[in-house]
Amino acid sequence: MTIVNPVNPDHYNIPMTGNPDLHRNLQWYATADDKVLGVVVLDLIDKDYSWVMLTEDAEQGPGFSACDMKHSLPSEEAATIELHATMKRHTP
Repeated sequence: MTIVNPVNPDHYNIPMTGNPDLHRNLQWYATADDKVLGVVVLDLIDKDYSWVMLTEDAEQGPGFSACDMKHSLPSEEAATIELHATMKRHTP
């Protein structure tokens, strides 16, 4: 069973991208092996939620690349539940 835990994004050296007036990263998560990361995002304009999942990409060298996302979710809880389920599906 894959475990997903809250993490500090500074540990992964992932810079904030985009305009902080438009969105806010609410919570970062990682699988126990740190191979899959995810973030729940609040859209400050639309007042809805999104999530983005990142995985290590051996072809691109060290670091993480976005590989899945979803937007326009009604709550942080809904975004978190979907993100965790997706992260677990992408982890062996």
